[in-house]
Amino acid sequence: MVSLAGQDTDAGQTRSGTIYDASLFRKIGLFEAPKLGTSHKLLGVAALLGFMFVFTHIITIAVTLATAGSAWGMSAWMLDLTGFVAGGCFSLLCRNASNKPSAETRKDNIWILIWSSVTVCVRVLDVMMLFGIVNIPSIYVTPHGPTLAANIVSEVIIAFPYTLLAFVGSVLILFYPTDTDVGGSAEAKSKERNVGLAEL
Repeated sequence: MVSLAGQDTDAGQTRSGTIYDASLFRKIGLFEAPKLGTSHKLLGVAALLGFMFVFTHIITIAVTLATAGSAWGMSAWMLDLTGFVAGGCFSLLCRNASNKPSAETRKDNIWILIWSSVTVCVRVLDVMMLFGIVNIPSIYVTPHGPTLAANIVSEVIIAFPYTLLAFVGSVLILFYPTDTDVGGSAEAKSKERNVGLAEL
């Protein structure tokens, strides 16, 4: 991406006057890494979607309780609340990763990768269940009306891109960091990627 000042920032170079320096992002603490690479941007956007997921999921629960009651079954409640809490916690890890050099957040990034790898698969199943493509009554019954609409917003429009961006961003920042050893040898960068694989 070319900044407003005409400086390329995707190569992990020091940024200057980009959209990521907007006052709104400064207020909520996003995109503050000294050398903002593509991976930092993806994780920052993931964090933003994660914050939105927390807000919209609370609304989804309220709508569901108001229109369909609370008799979802223990499995549905446990899965829903576990996903909600995990989504909120990992949005904070994504924000932290977007604000610091990749070397400082390597452990957090590994956890983001593990969580997002599993959650992307869960989200695919969830989307198919929401639209009635897959039916697993032991998890939950396909919702209808306002409950379905609220779930489409929080789980499909917001949560799925959030998880996907967290996955891609964590892969890039772990194995292809652009803010460390810039201009270093290919051998050094290869060793760095191997270290990331070993830690997994």
